[in-house]
Amino acid sequence: MSEQTAPHPRFAAFQHRNFTLLWCGLIVSNVGTWMQNVAQGWLMLQLTNSPLWLGLLGLSFALPMIFLPLVGGVVADHVDRIRLLYVTQAGQLLVALTLAVLSWTGQINVWHILAASFLTSSLLAFDNPARQALIPDLVPQQHLMNAISLNSASYNGAALFGPALAGALLAPLGAGTLFFINAVSYLAVIIALTGVRNVRRHSGVEERAPLGKAIMSGLSYAWRVRFILALLGLSALAAVFGRSYQNLLPVFARDIWKSGEVGYGILLSAAGGGALIGAFWMASFRHLKRQGAVMISSGLVFSLCLVLFAISPSLLLGGILLFIGGLASTVYGTMIATFIQVTVPNQIRGRMMSLYAITLIGLPSLGALGSGFLAQLLGGLQGAPRAVLIGGALVGVVLLSVASLFWKRELAPLGPAVTEIKSGTD
Repeated sequence: MSEQTAPHPRFAAFQHRNFTLLWCGLIVSNVGTWMQNVAQGWLMLQLTNSPLWLGLLGLSFALPMIFLPLVGGVVADHVDRIRLLYVTQAGQLLVALTLAVLSWTGQINVWHILAASFLTSSLLAFDNPARQALIPDLVPQQHLMNAISLNSASYNGAALFGPALAGALLAPLGAGTLFFINAVSYLAVIIALTGVRNVRRHSGVEERAPLGKAIMSGLSYAWRVRFILALLGLSALAAVFGRSYQNLLPVFARDIWKSGEVGYGILLSAAGGGALIGAFWMASFRHLKRQGAVMISSGLVFSLCLVLFAISPSLLLGGILLFIGGLASTVYGTMIATFIQVTVPNQIRGRMMSLYAITLIGLPSLGALGSGFLAQLLGGLQGAPRAVLIGGALVGVVLLSVASLFWKRELAPLGPAVTEIKSGTD
């Protein structure tokens, strides 16, 4: 699928100091975030013993990431994006620190966990569009796919190490310590932001339209540019029916394969390891031809891995399938994100990336509620594999039905046609 790899240094985006600083800060912070995710999921299962409550935990995270990112995108298009990141990172630090104190004092309950998840998601709804919109200003356009892949690696690399550390530390140290480690990890991004220099921090929009009008202009653009709408739809498909499997992993670890906290960490780390390899593999290419075919093919591989994972008889095989699925999912998501970034103009990029954030982060958590409910209907804890199988199969069926529409798509260079928004859309 590849034609030419980048010259040394292989990961060309690392040639740019500002990107490297932010990337290093994010990978430290994301390790902490994954550790907190493990602690929250395990603690919720211990307190309730129900997959439905795991789904509700996903819902508490999903709701802000569905309804607030468009507001966050408008803010990211009208304020200093670096300053906005200072605020969101500090806010998430305080939420994690509060969870740690509640855990240490023995006062934590399910409602505290749900509230913390809701608040963290609300802050992320402003943080993610600002970070995503900033990436094209940190590197030249020819390194954009490289940078997007490495940005994905900062999260997926953390998904490899974070759950493994959490699985090892959860039993001896407790959830409170994991929450505290996450709080401290946000300092890495805050410190990195202080070192970012000589980068465009604003979208270039001079007049601030009313919030409602600004939101509608973003939605109008996405609707009018049908390619963007289709990409968002494909991202939403994988989110709702594919990536929502993650909230059921505690059930697979504890009740299907009887492997406890360590098994839970292994499953999360397997998916994260595959995603990390996929991200670095994508980042190593300067040119990648037939990008549409790569996108559809990787989505189909992800779908197949989920189906096989659901019927896997062992933790080992399940982990291998999640590794392959994580790799395929990262390639699929990277191609969608790159298509969106090179298609939309800077002055509306925050809003478009906020819509992408909804599909990438919000909808998987909403899908987790559906998968948790479906698992409950299909037999409670023993229904989790059937719920994952149905979701994976649906992803594959839909991708096969639309494959011909995307198969020959190629990335186009940023040009005049997409550097301005037509009258009436902004």
